[in-house]
Amino acid sequence: MYIKFNNKAEELLQKGVKELTEKDFTAKLYQHQANLWKTEEEHTKIINNSLGWTEVYDWTLEHLKEIQDFALSVKDSYKHVVLMGMGGSSLAPEVLRVLFGKKENWPTLIVLDSTNPDWVAKVRAQINPAKTLFIFASKSGGTVEPSSQFAYFYEEVSAAKVDEPGDNFIAITDPGTGLETLAKEKKFRKIFLNKADIGGRFSALSFFGMVPAALSGIDIEPILKKAKAFGDSFKNHTTRTPLELGALMGEGFLNKKDKLTLLMPKEIDTFGLWVEQLVAESTGKENCGVVPVAGEGLHKNFDYQEDRIFVHINFNSEDNSKVKEIIPSLENKHPVAQVEMTELNAIGEQFLLWEIATAACGAIMKINPFDQPNVQAAKTLAKGILEELSKGNKDPQAEAELLLSDNLEGKVALENLGKDILSLVKPNDYIALLAYLNETEEIDATLKDIREKLLTSSKAAVLFGYGPRYLHSTGQLHKGDGGKGIFVILSAQPEEEVSIPKQAYTFGDLVSAQALADFKALAQKGRRVIKIHLKKPVLESLNNLNKKF
Repeated sequence: MYIKFNNKAEELLQKGVKELTEKDFTAKLYQHQANLWKTEEEHTKIINNSLGWTEVYDWTLEHLKEIQDFALSVKDSYKHVVLMGMGGSSLAPEVLRVLFGKKENWPTLIVLDSTNPDWVAKVRAQINPAKTLFIFASKSGGTVEPSSQFAYFYEEVSAAKVDEPGDNFIAITDPGTGLETLAKEKKFRKIFLNKADIGGRFSALSFFGMVPAALSGIDIEPILKKAKAFGDSFKNHTTRTPLELGALMGEGFLNKKDKLTLLMPKEIDTFGLWVEQLVAESTGKENCGVVPVAGEGLHKNFDYQEDRIFVHINFNSEDNSKVKEIIPSLENKHPVAQVEMTELNAIGEQFLLWEIATAACGAIMKINPFDQPNVQAAKTLAKGILEELSKGNKDPQAEAELLLSDNLEGKVALENLGKDILSLVKPNDYIALLAYLNETEEIDATLKDIREKLLTSSKAAVLFGYGPRYLHSTGQLHKGDGGKGIFVILSAQPEEEVSIPKQAYTFGDLVSAQALADFKALAQKGRRVIKIHLKKPVLESLNNLNKKF
């Protein structure tokens, strides 16, 4: 693998590479020395239990036969594999699913990382529960989204008159979790216990990423071996590309170039979601953060603000030529890096490259890249909203057409929404469009149009995320950075409601609570946040909203 840097990028990264070299970053990383990042006990305790990813490919290769044998043993029994997970438990499998596509004579992998009832119902409509293997993936075992999904689909499997419903489920979790206990009680077909010293966003090359891929027929061995070869070359100092990329990111932040914009062909653009989560959740804290921008529209000779760094994943594909066309116009003004990706199996190298680079970036920023101190706030608020709902007390704000944080009162109105948002944008700001909606082609296209309008009119970076997925990704950055974001949250009445067994609330209630809780969490942090609730039919309401931008 090589990375090509333009002159502006080279100038920026040299100081960071020098600092990392003087710290002996590479050697200390593999020695698991927490003082690369922090010395305080509350941080070192977390870091010491978070570095198992550095050579996890060796551990997973040791378990390769176990994974492959299990995949072969179930391949003819199921038509679908449904992964129930969030964030680090779901994004790597989603990347691999999209990159490698459907494998002939293997089950179809579906990644369900939403609590939107329309999304849940859409997955249910695609499958026969009796002929589906469900993966309950959670590092902690207590995440509300997959727990709710499990309750629903376990009941659906039971209703399909499967003699032993647990046979249709496997678990991927850490040792000693509530999920391990549940899996034993319900007699799951298989329990994969992961290495406990790996955070979710660094777990792509562990069981969390590799087991779902293998169950869908993807040959994971060359992916792991590519990662191992790259890791060994870095450890042995025969390549320093991860240090260079990490230095570029870290020095970019220190020099007010904190918008890490990912350019990649559409064939691999799902990889951007994984990088986005890794970088945002790892660096967005202590009033700072590198802001990853994934999936943004391509613009030649566009007047981007000076806060950008561009990284092109140079993958040889039909669409890549379109990306390459804009590179020369960017290089005149901005730091640009071009990262080689020679084949699909090189995704293993990419996972490891970005993990090491993000850890190196954190060392330059002097933060702990392995914690997520602001994620719990929205979870706690959502839990409170649901507890009140279970008592019959519905939050009156849940379906309010427009909600504004206190700092935006009198500054934003629905009828002038586009203009009012533009008036809020200051240099170095970003806008985040956050949609708790069902991902359909029509809705996705309309949201992309809104995003494009915000970009071209404001010139600011515009992030996009589906909720609640982004809560386990950029949600940490939103609350942990220096308050540079302007947030537009969209919630909606579901077209179809889905009940959650043994709960007094539905999936619609859950996703509504998560949207409102994040609004409240952001507002409490003093962020500029707007929440809009769309009525049914959602697509029509969204199209009407689009006209206001």
